[in-house]
Amino acid sequence: MVYYIRFLKTPRIQQQKGSTYLSALICITTDLGDSFLAEDVDLMMIAENSSGVTFQKSTKWNASNRELAITLGPLPSHLAQQSMVLTVQVPHPSGHLIPQYPPIPLVVAATSAPFGPRSTPAENLVQRRIQYSGCEPFPMKIWEETGNSIARHIWDVARDAGLATVTYLHMIRENIRRNDKSKSTEPKIQALKRVLSSPRRKPLQVVELGAGCGIAGIALASMLPACSVLLTDLPEVEDIITRNINAAQLATMSSVQYQNLDWDHPPDNLCPRPIELILVSDCTYNADSLPALVSTLDGLVRASPGAIILVALKRRHDSETVFFDLMGSAGFTAVQDSVEIPSQHDEVDEIEFYCYSRASEEI
Repeated sequence: MVYYIRFLKTPRIQQQKGSTYLSALICITTDLGDSFLAEDVDLMMIAENSSGVTFQKSTKWNASNRELAITLGPLPSHLAQQSMVLTVQVPHPSGHLIPQYPPIPLVVAATSAPFGPRSTPAENLVQRRIQYSGCEPFPMKIWEETGNSIARHIWDVARDAGLATVTYLHMIRENIRRNDKSKSTEPKIQALKRVLSSPRRKPLQVVELGAGCGIAGIALASMLPACSVLLTDLPEVEDIITRNINAAQLATMSSVQYQNLDWDHPPDNLCPRPIELILVSDCTYNADSLPALVSTLDGLVRASPGAIILVALKRRHDSETVFFDLMGSAGFTAVQDSVEIPSQHDEVDEIEFYCYSRASEEI
């Protein structure tokens, strides 16, 4: 599983014996914050002010750590007189290298919100930067909340399945761009390739359910011209998704909007035009919500019979099998694929992808 650097205490400026220092408290945890990285890694701390002046220092996360206090300084006066951000990253991250996939790092870097020059700490936010070659306008920058509240991370963190969905969509876009028909790089889900490659006069209509911070839908609208994405989730995430939409660099003729959506009370008409693609990333871990999720998917596909559903998930517990039973009972059939992601101690985990449609549709 992938690990994420988080700020337990966001960066702030402190004065010590007449000198200026930057301090913060970090941890390195899994996507839901339920376990810590249990191996040694080198870290680089980089402070950068609004003029582009940087100051950096190395440190180490030890396998036994649960948190790590970091201090950077004394800072040069010309750096500390302006607002700045702090980036904490592995200096030379090793990705999980598979020929058809972009590298996925074991430890995902974090950049703080701006802070200083006074002692007020940075907002309780962290920015993830995703860089893939051959697909502009990357790097994509996604904000999420940070801290030690697992409940908030369930809504806001860029979870493993979301990161893998971006990787998978990018892989298919590169396959289309290169017109690559090699068996080793050809995606198993041909329906998704057709949807992403079809010439169109009107934008592709995409809906993402349980969007969280919006990473998957925003990534697709950044990669794919003429793509209209509607992100949906509960009201708790509206602020962070709106921030990410406002910061997004979208492809030509693409757009992203947000709408609150409660699966227990879905609207009759979610989109003005027929939906062609529905994204569902890491929404199956809560078994209690699965009947409402499947009911919502059923309603969307009844209104848009040609729609396909791309579900990405990391298996967390046995109760998630209920989702597959409910989808089968609702008349959906699926084609399966997967992406491997790194885990500690040179191991790998798997993110599963299922492309669903009605049994009468070819996928």
